[in-house]
Amino acid sequence: MALEGTLKDFSLADIFQLIGLQRKTGVLTLRGPEDTVSVTFLDGKVVGADSLNRKLETRLGHVLIKSGTLTNEQLSRALEIQKETLQRLGFILTHYGIVSSDALKDAIQLQIEQVVYRLFRWKDGEYQFSQETSIEYDRDNVSPISAESVLMEGARMIDEWPIIEKRIRSTDMVFRSKPTNQEFVVVGAEDADEVSFDENTARKRRPTSPGGDKIRISQEEKSVYDLVNGALTVGEIVDSSRLNEFDTSKALYELASRDLIEEVRAGAAGPVTEQPPVDETAVAETPVPLPLVLLLLIWALVSLATTTFNPLNSLDSFTRHSSAVDETRKAISLQQIQQLGSAIEQYNFATGHLPARLVALTPSYIVPALLKDPWGRSYRYLQRPEKYLVIGFSADGKPDTDLFLTHQVDLGPVTSSNKPQRGGIELIPD
Repeated sequence: MALEGTLKDFSLADIFQLIGLQRKTGVLTLRGPEDTVSVTFLDGKVVGADSLNRKLETRLGHVLIKSGTLTNEQLSRALEIQKETLQRLGFILTHYGIVSSDALKDAIQLQIEQVVYRLFRWKDGEYQFSQETSIEYDRDNVSPISAESVLMEGARMIDEWPIIEKRIRSTDMVFRSKPTNQEFVVVGAEDADEVSFDENTARKRRPTSPGGDKIRISQEEKSVYDLVNGALTVGEIVDSSRLNEFDTSKALYELASRDLIEEVRAGAAGPVTEQPPVDETAVAETPVPLPLVLLLLIWALVSLATTTFNPLNSLDSFTRHSSAVDETRKAISLQQIQQLGSAIEQYNFATGHLPARLVALTPSYIVPALLKDPWGRSYRYLQRPEKYLVIGFSADGKPDTDLFLTHQVDLGPVTSSNKPQRGGIELIPD
């Protein structure tokens, strides 16, 4: 089955999920209006990512320089050696002792994550997956990232980016720290106060320490705060940060919401005055000339009357395209149902009983995204003390017998003789 199409037909989450569930090896190429990105998979895990406009090796040197790990002179010398030997930049940097292996691994991993997670902000584009028997990647410096991990992080970003962008509107924005006499206290994740991340976050502040003269701040926020100097843009802070783009932007959002930093004009001292929003309703629409409307109407009527022999009619190709999309979505749904069955078995093994609802499997056994099929419908789940049935649906919303998973289970460890079977509806009595 060819895996290609547009992001309007298939979301990026669906694509990653299919590749991950089927443990595919190959290269996923995505072409958008402003960039072309390739993501390399090995057995369903991400092992590489590169961008046409933001080449990994170019960005790698830039990031190492910004973080103070590498100097411009060292990078220039390494690039000269690379031209002569055609070796990877990372190998040259570690081989000659310019950069430590750990620092290089962190920088490469960060750059791969940056490229991949930026894709979740794409609204449109074309994709094509080229399946390979084997692929080459930097095995010494790259740790494979599971598609499930990418999906979980991508889902978090999709939910929170719109909130962040209301305050961090552009990578060209410049922030400076606000004067304060309070001392910063860096706390770990386990000591940080739980604050829900929503549009009301700006009105919620972490309390100061008992003395009332200290500000509690996370390690991530402090690392980003130290980069805010009234000169670096948001984009430059992202490049210099040891965090990925999303976590850096989120930290800036938190700092701005707590009035620890403020926006400034480039080269100016005062805060930026926000421009009033444009009243879109005040924009006049350009009327369509009446003769053109009549011409279009006549053409539409003629096309309908000659559907069967009109060479310009694309209904057949559209139907074939829709059918191919539905078949691919059905394949994804099948993979999801099989993963649900595996999660149910694991849950039964751990607890000694079946889950009352599929949502009980999250987040320990499956990611929440698996609870809905590629059309956005929830799977139906029926269970009795020692039996369960998972029902999937076709494109028109009707139960599909190819997407039924039913099984009799033991209240104990799963063995090779009691694995769930697909197909063949087994009725569960009421």
